[in-house]
Amino acid sequence: MAVTPRARTHLHAVDLMRVLTVALVVGVHTVTHSAVSDSLAAGALTIVLHTSREVFFVLTALVLMHGYGRRRVRWLGFWRRRYLCVAVPYLAWTVIYIVADGHAADPLGSLLARLGTDLLFGGAKYQMYFLLVSMQIYLCFPVIRWVIRATAGHHRLLVGACAIFQLGFALAVRLQWSPGGVITAWVHGPDAVLPSYLLYVIAGGVAAWHLEAFTAWTLAHRRHVLGGAALTAAAGVVVFLLERLALGQTTVAASGVFQPVVVLESLAVAWTFFLAGSVWAERGSPARRTVHAVSDATFGVYLAHPLVLMGIYWATAATGLWVGSQRLPAALVLFVAVGVVVPLVYAVAALPALLLRSTPLSLAAGGRPRRRGRTAARGHTTADAVAA
Repeated sequence: MAVTPRARTHLHAVDLMRVLTVALVVGVHTVTHSAVSDSLAAGALTIVLHTSREVFFVLTALVLMHGYGRRRVRWLGFWRRRYLCVAVPYLAWTVIYIVADGHAADPLGSLLARLGTDLLFGGAKYQMYFLLVSMQIYLCFPVIRWVIRATAGHHRLLVGACAIFQLGFALAVRLQWSPGGVITAWVHGPDAVLPSYLLYVIAGGVAAWHLEAFTAWTLAHRRHVLGGAALTAAAGVVVFLLERLALGQTTVAASGVFQPVVVLESLAVAWTFFLAGSVWAERGSPARRTVHAVSDATFGVYLAHPLVLMGIYWATAATGLWVGSQRLPAALVLFVAVGVVVPLVYAVAALPALLLRSTPLSLAAGGRPRRRGRTAARGHTTADAVAA
């Protein structure tokens, strides 16, 4: 099939999907760093919120395939633009987290060694691995696009094969399979490696390839999509409780992200977010400027929110709130965490990206090139996002 030029159109549903997905990211890290993170309630909530990373990869592939799937692409230009928007914030925030964790006073040799290791493995903070995987997706996107184009007419088989692989891989990680060599290293450290998320990348790309039909089916079967999300979330909680109570797993292990039930949950949640975005777009995208402005800042939120959580932890520890909250019912603490702390963290973490959007620091703060001149006037203002 020949690739023909095709004008890129803005996919409004994606804006709401980004806002919701980053909310999941902030939510899972808020819950897992709360004073009751070892409770049953926190574990049950975590295994549902842990779908955030997989949804992110579905969303990334969906956007790339929608924008470049059927167009002629100058790959050097593509890589230059994409890597600039990831590599600059990756370096900047790696340095920020090294300083925030108190390593600025380390001996120069140790500091440089830490910087090199963190840049190589994404270890500066627990969310930085995503940027490494994103770089791998950009590098491999020509191959990903070719596979999806070459299998046109057989996408159900392609997605089905990837699903079998993903379920098997999740089980291998769960059982800590150790056949030796590179495979063992991958299974025991899957977070920052693109093949660990193969299904989600292919599923997002296939959805974009059939976007019109996929959107129509989703809107026509919204009850099925929502029902599937509810059923898989319930299955995730049941699996967590069985592993935690019957098998004696720790809360962290039982609510881990790499397990077969999370594969099903992730696809269902991604589909539900796509449904939400499609319904929102279908109804005329109410509050469009505000949603677009927040969506524009979501990468900045992703980068900055652990720093905000660190500040909240220090404040609650210094005031005694951390110890006090450990004596409260876990359900109450989690209600406050999700209903109060998550929106607070989201808002504060968005500030660097919003306030610096029209400055040269925009790229480092939020992975967005500086907004200039008339683009800024036509675009989404900081006030739009603050109004949210």
